[in-house]
Amino acid sequence: MKQSAIRRWGPWLALVVVFALATSALSWWQFSRRAERVERIDQIVSNYDAAPTPYSELSWLTNADGSSPLEWLPVEISGNYLPESALLVRNRPLSGQPGFLQLVPLLLDDGRIFIVERGWIAASSDISLPVSNPLPGAAPSQLVVRLRVGEPDVSRGEAETLASINLEELALRLATFGEVITEHYGRLASESPEYAETPLAMPKPSLSEGNHLSYAIQWIIFGVMAFIAFFWAYRNDRRVRLEAQGLLEPKTKKPTQADRDAEFEDA
Repeated sequence: MKQSAIRRWGPWLALVVVFALATSALSWWQFSRRAERVERIDQIVSNYDAAPTPYSELSWLTNADGSSPLEWLPVEISGNYLPESALLVRNRPLSGQPGFLQLVPLLLDDGRIFIVERGWIAASSDISLPVSNPLPGAAPSQLVVRLRVGEPDVSRGEAETLASINLEELALRLATFGEVITEHYGRLASESPEYAETPLAMPKPSLSEGNHLSYAIQWIIFGVMAFIAFFWAYRNDRRVRLEAQGLLEPKTKKPTQADRDAEFEDA
């Protein structure tokens, strides 16, 4: 490439390279998100339908990022519900319908409090209130729950309902009843005794990988297309310049149907 061509096309090439680097970074990001999603799906598949183990035998593990390889694992746990301290988590839509999650503290034999998410309750016409709030009794209960990691604190001031299942916030609210377990909580799978009216059981988490793979491939294609467009423009500009200098025979234009029609009319 001559020096004049470098001055003319160098900035454009640099722009294409920057664009390709950006698309490569976005592609890598999508591949990374897909890998995280696949890892989470594998964990759900491995833990969700496992045989329940006694909660007293559980050795809870927490990763550096706050997640746990034991999330969704079913455990057997017993204690007494504290229905008078039940709480609702707002803004939890299900199948497009607004609703709440019901949280009920469970007082264990050792005096600690375990948070149980009993299920979903639809919102009334006034979406700030549930249609109903069926609570369990205070009698001793035997439960099977699937362990979950607590959620980040997204509250904006204290309210009657919760913005998230933040176990540290729950520990403060329930401090008068005892020590709240903040490493995890449980999503109810079954309970004994059973109740005629209960919140709706939450469905199994989605096992879909999403569109991360297709998005990653699309970003790669965009980067490749940028180089193809650059080289096409460079070659086309070079051909036009050589034709103008008489160093290259002009490219013969193939007659179109419009040209043929015009010749026919002239004849």
